[in-house]
Amino acid sequence: MLDWTELLTIATISWLGIMSPGPDFVVVVRHSVSYGQRHGLTAALGVTTGTVVPLAYATFGAALLATQSDVVYLILQYAGSAYLAWLGFRALRSRPDPPDTDFEANPLGTEVPTRLRTFWTGVLITSLNAKAGLFYLSLFAMAVSVNTPVAPRLLYCAYILMSTMIWTSVVATLFGHRTVRRIFRAVGHWFDRFMGGVFILLALRTAFARR
Repeated sequence: MLDWTELLTIATISWLGIMSPGPDFVVVVRHSVSYGQRHGLTAALGVTTGTVVPLAYATFGAALLATQSDVVYLILQYAGSAYLAWLGFRALRSRPDPPDTDFEANPLGTEVPTRLRTFWTGVLITSLNAKAGLFYLSLFAMAVSVNTPVAPRLLYCAYILMSTMIWTSVVATLFGHRTVRRIFRAVGHWFDRFMGGVFILLALRTAFARR
């Protein structure tokens, strides 16, 4: 039987976590502004798909290994940091586009990735985020009884995934709007470099963060 108190707690706290700016938020904003709404929504789908990994940790207790083993935690932490840093250095290399560059064909003068690549970027950003796994593990440990059956737990996960998709889609739609993108066009390469710096700062914070 569904425990409405558990569901309300999960719903409230998970939304606070979902809306908090982090690597997933940054990757959706960057792809939306640089490549348009379709890429932004694809990144949002990737982020949502990647969230399955930390939710699996929390739901089925796999993250207990990460919380009890420093080696496992450090592997997740440094793998995520390295990927963020790699994305950051790529963005720092962005160059201004020629004056006659077509806006739709080459937005912001950056190399346009395939949507599949955009999707997997979103997946990796979230699934390699050790903090996300610990956040959901803590949430489920606090809000969900050990006696709660599997079915309600899966329902909670489905709610979180739906909420993640809704929020990231809103972000992608807003930042991927033509008007917003045209505003950024004049300083597009600087925006890309700024986002690259944000990625690197997030990588450093993740690498040196304590549990």
